[in-house]
Amino acid sequence: MKALIIAEDDKTAAALKATIQEAGADIISYRWLLKALDNVEEIAPDVVVISTSEYPRHWKTFVQFTKSGIGGIVPKVILYNSRPMTDDEKSKARSLGVFGMINSLDENSLEDLKNYVTGKKGGDLGSGPLSGKFEFVFTNPKNKRLVTGVVRNFSDDRMEFSSDIGDFVKNLAAGDTIKNATLGENKIYKYVCARVLSNNDKRLELKIT
Repeated sequence: MKALIIAEDDKTAAALKATIQEAGADIISYRWLLKALDNVEEIAPDVVVISTSEYPRHWKTFVQFTKSGIGGIVPKVILYNSRPMTDDEKSKARSLGVFGMINSLDENSLEDLKNYVTGKKGGDLGSGPLSGKFEFVFTNPKNKRLVTGVVRNFSDDRMEFSSDIGDFVKNLAAGDTIKNATLGENKIYKYVCARVLSNNDKRLELKIT
């Protein structure tokens, strides 16, 4: 079993590493999340642990990319939150399929982490009503940005999708074609294309083809 740890703080990384090694996993560790994102397909980890407070904007992008199955393996994602998450952040983590969280590096929390990794403790976040069922990630054909977000509605091949970062999709217009996209339904993933029907700020209406 391979575990990927993403944490910039040395003490945090050391505590996470020692605990996961006790669980019998081989460790790959990165200080820079975007560098880890570049290499995650090659690493193909079974477990990913991210220190969210050090990457407040990018951890969601990383989680959605790994959960899309693009790397061939859909890892178990565990978050370490050194500061309390807002309700919106917890909802987002749930919708992205995060397996579990720990909120400190005390003995009990690290024991929870080890049990998450070994499977002795099941995931405790549940899933959202729709966004937990459908997942969508794509590369913007105009600026080559990796776009993540939330599927608001999906029926008859028409999708209402809200991007996490509005600037990443503001240049898309009706009629544009998205060729590099991954659609997940109940954790089953496939490559698809999409046509933009409308773009209202960061909310897209798409036709999946």
